[in-house]
Amino acid sequence: MLDKSISHELRKFSMTVNPEPSIHLGQRYNRDGRFLREPGNTVVCHLAEGSETEDVLIAARARYLAMPEADHLAFTPISSLHMTLFQGIIEYRRQMPFWPVDVASNTPIDEMTAIFLER
Repeated sequence: MLDKSISHELRKFSMTVNPEPSIHLGQRYNRDGRFLREPGNTVVCHLAEGSETEDVLIAARARYLAMPEADHLAFTPISSLHMTLFQGIIEYRRQMPFWPVDVASNTPIDEMTAIFLER
C-alpha cells in the first residue's frame, strides 16, 4: 500500500515503491545524508557569489528544505552548488559507459587525469 503522506514528486523515491537503499548510499553519501569524498576528475563551474543565479538556486533549495519530506533527502551545502561542464571519471564508476573503453579499468585516477589532459 502506498503511503499517501508522500507527495507525488517524491513517490518514485519512496521506500513504499522502492524498498532498496539508493545505489549511491555509502559511495556518494552516508546514512546521515553527509556527502562523502568521491575521487575522480570532473570539470565544474561554481556559481558566482551574489549572482542572480545563485540567489534563485538558493531560494529553490530553501523551498525543497521546507517540504515535509525534506528530512528524507540529502542536500549539498550552498558552497557546493555547481554545474558539471564535463563529467570525467569517478572512482566508483569504473565500467562502461562511465570509463573509457580503451583504458584499463584499474588505471589510477591521477594517470586518468593525465590521459584526459593529453586528449
